[in-house]
Amino acid sequence: MDEKLYKAEEKNKLQRQGSWLPLAVIGAGVVLLFANLFMVNPMSFLWPGFVIVPGLLLLWPSAQSTAVRQHPLSFLAVPGALLTAVGVLLFAMNLTDHFEAWAYCWTVVPMSVAAGLMYIKRFDPTHRVHENGRKFIRLFTFIWVGLAIFFELIIFGTFQPWMPLVLIVGGLYLLLHERRQAAKAA
Repeated sequence: MDEKLYKAEEKNKLQRQGSWLPLAVIGAGVVLLFANLFMVNPMSFLWPGFVIVPGLLLLWPSAQSTAVRQHPLSFLAVPGALLTAVGVLLFAMNLTDHFEAWAYCWTVVPMSVAAGLMYIKRFDPTHRVHENGRKFIRLFTFIWVGLAIFFELIIFGTFQPWMPLVLIVGGLYLLLHERRQAAKAA
């Protein structure tokens, strides 16, 4: 009975592995159909995929790692995280047509490097890269928010409708962080 179950599982696994290409072709057809129906050039908003996809491919070896066996190419998670972050930023800036945001969004690049290092060591939660990475990412998040407020309010003058939301989110973060610190101390 176990042998039949094993063979059935292997057959299902092979079918799932073989279905990604047809699904990709179907997905491309759907995107092109909607592009034709709505007269939109898909490359005008999909071009950041040429940065995101290689980044995700570089993350793949580390994603295949397990707690027992680290993939020998896991170190590629660092450039993979960097490329993926830059690609996502390009996608967001392309959608909003606000490429001026590079004035402060560059801070996401070093954060992505720290996140890539943390991802490589995700099976060792006591490794010092996690504590240092969280501190580094927190610092650069504050720098990012500060620069965003400075550039959007003072330099670009385009942040007025978002300012209340930024203040609310920032205040909530500070409140939750304070309460977490108080709970740890107690």
